[in-house]
Amino acid sequence: MVSDMETIEQTPDPRDAAARLAAAADAQRAVRDRPWPIWLYPANALLLGGVALAGLIPSSMVGAIAVLIIASAMAALNLFAGRRIGTPFAIPTSRGFRILVTASAAFVIGALLARAAEVEWAIIACAVAAMLSYAIASVLHHRSTRA
Repeated sequence: MVSDMETIEQTPDPRDAAARLAAAADAQRAVRDRPWPIWLYPANALLLGGVALAGLIPSSMVGAIAVLIIASAMAALNLFAGRRIGTPFAIPTSRGFRILVTASAAFVIGALLARAAEVEWAIIACAVAAMLSYAIASVLHHRSTRA
């Protein structure tokens, strides 16, 4: 009887292991940096603005439902687009894109907090800032994937 230990390949030499790791990193980067469809950028910016502006709805229950519907639509849209290009859960490698998307999310959260404080001008300012930061992020991502 042959044991499992006898069927395992020998340990690769360090150069071979480094080459394999580099190839895996290159493959991962290629997946993460696939170009997105052009229409996805403005759609995401508008949906982010919609989530932020939902705080202007007078009824907190209707506003919460609007936030859930718009956020769900955004998630579904991104999943749909990601599946079409073969990368449904990949996060781009562009550091500038990731930083600005995080800023967009912070502005949306700021708009929701402004809703709790009932400061309408802050809701609008946060919505505009979320859309602008995502628009800039979109330009960075588009340039980094189409170079």
